Amino acid sequence: MRDGVRHLLFLAVGSLMLSAAPGCKVVGGWFSPADEAELGDPQPTNLVGDASIVNRETRQGLEVRLLVVDDTNYDTARALRGIEAASAGSGPVDAQTRALWSRWGFRIVAVPLDQLDTTLGSLRPVRPLSVQWLGEFGAWRPLVRSGENRQTLVRVGESTRSVEPGRPSLIARSWSVPLLSDRGVDRMLRVDLGMQVEASKGGSYELIPDRRRRTLDDQGLVIDELLSTLMLGGDHALVIVGESPGEDWDTLPDQASLFVSEPSDGQDDQVVGPEAEDDAGPSDGLEPKESVPFTSSSPAAVEPGVPALRSLGELMLVAPGSRLVKQGEARDIPKRVVIVLVPSVHGSFRMLSVPGSEGVVSP
Repeated sequence: MRDGVRHLLFLAVGSLMLSAAPGCKVVGGWFSPADEAELGDPQPTNLVGDASIVNRETRQGLEVRLLVVDDTNYDTARALRGIEAASAGSGPVDAQTRALWSRWGFRIVAVPLDQLDTTLGSLRPVRPLSVQWLGEFGAWRPLVRSGENRQTLVRVGESTRSVEPGRPSLIARSWSVPLLSDRGVDRMLRVDLGMQVEASKGGSYELIPDRRRRTLDDQGLVIDELLSTLMLGGDHALVIVGESPGEDWDTLPDQASLFVSEPSDGQDDQVVGPEAEDDAGPSDGLEPKESVPFTSSSPAAVEPGVPALRSLGELMLVAPGSRLVKQGEARDIPKRVVIVLVPSVHGSFRMLSVPGSEGVVSP
């Protein structure tokens, strides 16, 4: 009897420690770093005394928006797939860059600014929108970071890669540059993007002597192959979401969620959502489970389970949940983090004639 009580106390204490640990929100046995996604610098930008920031018609630089939306019906993919198809082969992001980021689970879609509000307005936020004006900044800084990820093996395309435990962060630096075109010298916004896994506190990165000048790599692992340079005008915003590598948005089910008015008799009950994989047997984690069409005549609704191995983009920006809706029953809804980078570019550069030189580019 005494041993049984001691065992129960041990389990209770262990459960409290797990729930209190950073980045340990568990969904069906899965850590969900995406549930703790936040702007890289939670402190709001000081607008006092800076008219260039207040005036949207003249300010130069980058704005970051962060949305967390209900993705029960794959609303994000549905909203972006038409725009993605229309921009294939054009836009500010070349095919090679999109493919590299997609292999790591990050889908980048260039959305025309005149369609941005309509596109985002079709989504269903589950928490308030976060917006931060950054302007121009020459040093690398985190734009968005998620909670701590402890999965050290991630999917990259059809292979796997080891990463350090820590907080996945989208990092960037950005400033205006001149770009020669048929119209003259245009002003463009250069945006360097990258992914970094910020080292956990107490990790080996903290052992670096303070006497040495700190570098970007001192903050944690930087994924070199994702370092990219983009030239943005004032006509497109970048929307970044997490997605399984190679996922085809044109094959989404017509009806992603099913409303069940009465529970079944239990004979055909099947575990759904993130918990489904616990009873599904071994999997190599590289092939997503086959989707079963959702129809009202099905004896039991079965949805794709969480794959055994997810990409870094999915870990950072996708929170698993159940798409099966039952009357009177609560559920963990699937959520998707949406990152929006909005450039502000105004004016142009012009060539000035200077005695003794061939010209100087000036704003």
